Amino acid sequence: MQDDYPQAGVYVKDLLFEYPQNEPILRNLSLTIKPGEKVALLGPTGTGKSTFMETLVGLKKPVSGEVWIQGILLEEKTLSQVRRQIGFCFQNPDDQLFMPRILEDITFGPLNYGLSPENATEIANDLLVKFGLEKYADRSVYELSGGQKKLAALAAVLALKPEILILDEPTNGLDPLWRKNLAKIILQLPVKIILIASHDLNWVAKVTQRTLILQSGQIQVDTSTENIIQDSSTLEYYGLPIDY
Repeated sequence: MQDDYPQAGVYVKDLLFEYPQNEPILRNLSLTIKPGEKVALLGPTGTGKSTFMETLVGLKKPVSGEVWIQGILLEEKTLSQVRRQIGFCFQNPDDQLFMPRILEDITFGPLNYGLSPENATEIANDLLVKFGLEKYADRSVYELSGGQKKLAALAAVLALKPEILILDEPTNGLDPLWRKNLAKIILQLPVKIILIASHDLNWVAKVTQRTLILQSGQIQVDTSTENIIQDSSTLEYYGLPIDY
């Protein structure tokens, strides 16, 4: 029954994901993330971090197990309802940006949610300023650097005002100044949960309080970010040196 599951946050039970004729990527993974938590998801390349995140938004369907988002069981009939709760930024922003102009990428979601063009444009312009992209509003994504694309993709997600934010390697391609600026923005966002997959350990230490390490298809470590950053032996054991 639904009453047996948390009515807020992210709840994952016995999640199994595998590609045909391959070893499972996620092996009966279970996890709870409560409202108010900012969580880092660590693990070497190829351990299933992106796959796990994509199952949370229904982009990949597990073989078995359950995903509950804000008290809603993720299934075919609830897919659109769940996705309205979550903002998901892909590791590669080219998978996300598709409109002729950056401004249109950011207004696309709000317009589809029924906002007026005036309101959608106001939201987009505010985000363009926040991310230092206002002079690129009328440019194509192909005219932006990799880091600028990352920021534009995040702006497009935030325009939807999600309750849960999932970011896959958000600092890739960003220079030191924008890594610092992005940390400040993340800490000020009025979202209920943030889940970040990253290899940038020093950066996640600034924006998260809890850290998970994913390996062999399961959560092997679940501790505070402060503890794991100071635990060089555990980081080395899981192939995550602090100076990665």
